[in-house]
Amino acid sequence: MKSISITDKLIFYFVSLGIVVIFIIGANAYYFAKIALLDRTFDQLISLRLEKKNRVEQFFLDRVRDVRLIAESNETKKLANSLPKTPNSFEISSGDTYLRNFIDSFGYYQRLYIIRQREVVVEIISSQRPEMESIATDSLAFENLTSLCDKITISGKTIIQDISKSKLLIYIGTPVFDESKAMIGFVVLEIPIAAINKIMFGYTEKNGLGKTGETYLVGSDYLMRSNSRFQENAVSNIKVTSASVLEAFSGKTGTGVVKDYRNASCLSSFSQVNIDGLKWVIVAEIDEQEAMVPVNSIRNSILLISIIIAAIVFIFALVVSRKITLPIKRLQKASEQIGAGNYDTKLTVTSLDEIGSLTETFNEMTLRLKKQREEIEVEKTKRISSLIDGQEMERQRLSRDLHDSLGQSLLAVKLKLEQARNTNHEKSQHMISDTQEQLKNTIQEIRNITNNLMPPVLEVFGIEQGLKNLCKDTAATTGIDITFTSENIPETLDARLKIYLYRIAQEAINNITKHADASEASIRFSFGDNMLKLVIADNGKGFDPANNDANGNGIMNMKERVQLLKGECRVNSSKKKGTEIIFEIPFNQDEQN
Repeated sequence: MKSISITDKLIFYFVSLGIVVIFIIGANAYYFAKIALLDRTFDQLISLRLEKKNRVEQFFLDRVRDVRLIAESNETKKLANSLPKTPNSFEISSGDTYLRNFIDSFGYYQRLYIIRQREVVVEIISSQRPEMESIATDSLAFENLTSLCDKITISGKTIIQDISKSKLLIYIGTPVFDESKAMIGFVVLEIPIAAINKIMFGYTEKNGLGKTGETYLVGSDYLMRSNSRFQENAVSNIKVTSASVLEAFSGKTGTGVVKDYRNASCLSSFSQVNIDGLKWVIVAEIDEQEAMVPVNSIRNSILLISIIIAAIVFIFALVVSRKITLPIKRLQKASEQIGAGNYDTKLTVTSLDEIGSLTETFNEMTLRLKKQREEIEVEKTKRISSLIDGQEMERQRLSRDLHDSLGQSLLAVKLKLEQARNTNHEKSQHMISDTQEQLKNTIQEIRNITNNLMPPVLEVFGIEQGLKNLCKDTAATTGIDITFTSENIPETLDARLKIYLYRIAQEAINNITKHADASEASIRFSFGDNMLKLVIADNGKGFDPANNDANGNGIMNMKERVQLLKGECRVNSSKKKGTEIIFEIPFNQDEQN
């Protein structure tokens, strides 16, 4: 598996963290900017809708007031009473009359009709529309007027008649009463749809509607009552059944994102228009795509800034990671050199942070390892020397035993045999008998030497009997009173463990006989809690355990044997107070069984 360097990991972590932070900040900024922009756009649409709605409502209120003023004027009442009894159509010729001046002063009206009980109609045409039209020749207009007069007669109130698809005109009619409050006729104002379009239309980029915004009116038949910004001749021709129009006709006022009559996604604000006699709704809309242009610009800016910040974070992460990992790489290289055996490596502390502390600790560790290696080399030299010296001493002992004992015995046997050959028969028989006795002693000496090399009693009778014989034989030859006690010793000790324990005790007894000047000694051997315990004590002169030279090769050999058995050795001694050596060796009897 390919390893990944710390530098790459740090760069990855830094850049990942930076990207996550940038994403969170950018997403929040984009989200809240979008919400703020949508709220602002909806606020603008609401303002435009309210402004257009108020103007339309006020327009019709003013027109209702105008028609009522005309109906209440004396000139109108006088004219209604003086109309001939036969249908006629004529224009008031006098240009400065009250009625002429009234309809010309506003520019909202196309015609003014004064009707007397459906019989005679006075048609006053606005000077802004100079062409003459006779009501008598316009049957459709006459039907509209008749229908309107019927409604007025029934209600006795002012009535606004909506446009029809065949005639794009709005009629506002009201009754005319004489002094006795009797209805003598009707006054009807004819308003062209251009007057409504003048209020609703007029789109420029400075009026808050941008390039795609518009406000329009929709009637109860779902046909437009004002022109469209995008399609000509929209009035009574374009059907609008968008969600905002349906919501408005259900009596709701609100905003939303809907599909308009062009099937384009728009931000929409909608409500009903409060005009007596007309069931209209007003809608203010702007394309979502245009409204979201600033948000998209913010999004692009956020993306650009994010890329720049990500690049800066990457460069920063690269510099910081290299600054952090460079000392670590130096430590790694130095560790490899130490692993190769070069303990003279020392690093320079370049910072006062944790890496600096780690470098100092590494240098201290290097010094300790160097010192420990030197100590190990010294210890190794001592152990090799101790091993060689022990082997040499054993050879010397064997050489002395063979030379002083066996050599002399065999030489004496040789001399006696030579003498027996040169003497008479009787004397030679006597000398052969002495020689046999001498050979018997020599054989016993050989047995003693071999017993010292490998006591057969360990294999035959076990470790307890071997230690007991060791104490007995040493006491017999040295005169030191050596006692042996044992307790609960397992019978499953393996041969290696027995010979090691025997050699440890043998080494300790030899040290006592050679160096301790003791008169009494003891060996206590016991087992408990999965631990073999061997305690060897004497009442000799003792020594200082802190002095390594005083330990000698004997104690070192004993410690090495105990370490091989994974045990521990403790030496308790002081001058003139004797010595006690405690050996503890782990032994699991259950596992051995």
